[in-house]
Amino acid sequence: MDEKKKAREGRNKEKLTQGDWVMAEFYATWCPHCQRMHPVVEEFKKMMEGTLEVVEVDVDQESALADFYTIESTPTFILLRKGEQLWRQSGELSLERLERAVKEFKNE
Repeated sequence: MDEKKKAREGRNKEKLTQGDWVMAEFYATWCPHCQRMHPVVEEFKKMMEGTLEVVEVDVDQESALADFYTIESTPTFILLRKGEQLWRQSGELSLERLERAVKEFKNE
C-alpha cells in the first residue's frame, strides 16, 4: 500500500509541476462538499478532454502535496500551467465556473 501511495503522489506531483494545462482538485473522501462536487468534476473531465488534464488529489493520501500547495479546505481547485498557479478557488463550484476559469487563461 505504501509503495502505491508514494507512486501516485510522485505521478501527481510531476503532473502538477510539469503539466502543460492542469486543473487540480484537492479533496477528501469524508468531505460532503467534495462528494457533491464529484459528478461535476467527472463532467468537467469529459468536457476538458484534450484541453487540459484534471488531477484529483486526496489530501489524506497525499498530504505532502496538500502541504506543498497549502490546502486549508476541501475541495480546492487550482489551475496550473507548467507548475505555475494561475487560478485557485475553494468550495463547491459550478461546472460553468470551472470552465470559465480555464477559458480566462487559455484564451489569453
